[in-house]
Amino acid sequence: MEISFSQQRVYLECPWQYKLRFVDGRRPPQTPESALGISLHRALESYYRDSAGDAGLDRLLDCFERRRVRPRTLDPKEDKLWADKGRRILKRCFELEADRRSQVAGVEREFVYPLGRHTVRGMIDRIDLLPDGGHEIIDYNPRVGEWGASESAARSLQLRFYALGAKESLAMKPAVLTVIELSKAKILSVPYDPSGEEELKALILKAADGIEGGGMTPETSFCPRCSFKSDCSNSTAA
Repeated sequence: MEISFSQQRVYLECPWQYKLRFVDGRRPPQTPESALGISLHRALESYYRDSAGDAGLDRLLDCFERRRVRPRTLDPKEDKLWADKGRRILKRCFELEADRRSQVAGVEREFVYPLGRHTVRGMIDRIDLLPDGGHEIIDYNPRVGEWGASESAARSLQLRFYALGAKESLAMKPAVLTVIELSKAKILSVPYDPSGEEELKALILKAADGIEGGGMTPETSFCPRCSFKSDCSNSTAA
């Protein structure tokens, strides 16, 4: 089968959630916060794809206006508050990136490579070329609190998944893993450590084999954090 990081993460968290999302086609309800995250991501994608980051703040804010997602449930006053928040975040991100010495080498770069009898596929938000010839793998994270000074295992896993894809499929040399926390306008980076690549491949294969085998037993310890907890027949969350 073909497996992405989202599929791997969801299946390892709860196989039943995987069924709801990737078999039944259910999607978590959109909130103003999630809509803003999508809007920020789309704005940055457009900006760096079209200008490689050299067009200035006005261009970035214009990308935000053109690509912004507007939830229908918001009244005009609330919509303006969320739009203003998005502009403030992008202004801070623009300022943080002003001193970068790297060059944008790719935006929304797809990778595909074989692993055992499966295929691994993914999409990297951004790849920068560093002055020493190495590559920086960059992920935009719209949510609060998923990374800190000591990066969380889940976020580190996602970045390592992307770094492995860049190495295996795009012939790149991952040197730095970076997450840009959009909600906090923070940039957090760690050196890439290739020593865990075989362990990561084994984890990908474990998820792919489990999905292929049809094992969809609920993992109820994940229920309190699940987007479907309110109407899932297997949920143990109050």
